Amino acid sequence: MPSSAPENRTEKRREERKKTRLRSGKLVSLDGQFLTECQFQNIAGGGARIRIVGQSAVPNRFWLFDDQYCGALVTEVVWSKDGEFGVRFVQDPSIAPLNDTLLNTLAGKYYSLAR
Repeated sequence: MPSSAPENRTEKRREERKKTRLRSGKLVSLDGQFLTECQFQNIAGGGARIRIVGQSAVPNRFWLFDDQYCGALVTEVVWSKDGEFGVRFVQDPSIAPLNDTLLNTLAGKYYSLAR
């Protein structure tokens, strides 16, 4: 997994980040298994800063489901520190998209019980 976020880092974003308030999401493994919940701290066109709920193991790549838009993007961890993660959105044609049934389940009330 990538190293911790540096304290004095150079800004590398191409697009301005937007702070989010109480925006929730879910981490899902590339094979469709629910991993944990998260909150978006901020988001930009190329990635996001998230905080996970609990002490779950987070893989280097996963689907990041956005509860507000009921959609998911493949993400890759860039840095992590104390339950916060910087992730970039990646396009990888070798990863099959999540199907509508799973997306609807994630958007529902009992998403972690599905499968």
